[in-house]
Amino acid sequence: MSRTQCEPREGLRFFGRISASVSHEIKNVFAVINEAAGLIEDFTLMAERGVPLQPDRLKSAANSIQGQIRRGDAIVRNMNAFAHSTDEDVREVNLAEALRLAADLTARFADMRQIKLAVGEGGPGSMVACPFDLTRLLHSSMAAAFDSMQPGDTLVVSVSPDDGGASFSLSVPGKDAPLKDDAPFAELARAMNARLEVDEKTGTSQLLLADKGAPA
Repeated sequence: MSRTQCEPREGLRFFGRISASVSHEIKNVFAVINEAAGLIEDFTLMAERGVPLQPDRLKSAANSIQGQIRRGDAIVRNMNAFAHSTDEDVREVNLAEALRLAADLTARFADMRQIKLAVGEGGPGSMVACPFDLTRLLHSSMAAAFDSMQPGDTLVVSVSPDDGGASFSLSVPGKDAPLKDDAPFAELARAMNARLEVDEKTGTSQLLLADKGAPA
């Protein structure tokens, strides 16, 4: 298969992977809401039979529903932002927002491995890039980092402007750099004019991206 045939297929596969993950999260939201609604119905039936209502339990069920609605709203907003990342091939991208979106979309994959994913502080900035490919690259780098980690570890990701482009860092406190090379996403990295550098002294893997069209 040629490269031109493969790249759209890989992008579609990534979109499907994220969509499936989001749909699972939404199903979990519905399940919790359904459980809380069932409790409220039970309280209503008990009240009809003369059993005094317990306000605390009723309030707890209502709070659970409200919390899940907020969670569901955040999930849908992230999916909406991800879907709209395909609107333009290239545009100005807010670096902090791009990293936050990629981390939010990757969080469930971290949870399944019992790994905590944290977004660290970084400087404000933007760069010209393909929003969809940037999300895919960041997700791929985080997913690759998980392969070198253990349950209970924390992956800290952050971003800062770097000579018109961006520097995305990945580290696991107290451990070696989580990414030694970009083999799992090398083709995409080359296509995006990105390179990986490893600082063994600080235990940090840095994914360096040049502004679209700028030299690497």
